Amino acid sequence: MSTYLFANPTYVDGIMSVIDLFGISNEYNTSSNEAKADERALRADAQALKEDAKVAFNQVVANA
Repeated sequence: MSTYLFANPTYVDGIMSVIDLFGISNEYNTSSNEAKADERALRADAQALKEDAKVAFNQVVANA
C-alpha cells in the first residue's frame, strides 16, 4: 500500500486536531505544479503495485 498521500501526525498534531475544527493544520505532500504532482503520485502507485506483485509472486513460489 502506498503511503504517499497520508499525513504523518505527531503527538502535538493529535492534540491540535481537537482545536482545529476546519482542518487548517493538516499538511500533505506538495508539488510545484499539477504535472509534477501527478508524476509523483503515479510513481508512488507504481512502486506500491511492484511491491504487492513481489509479495504475491513470493507466496506463489513458496506454495508451489
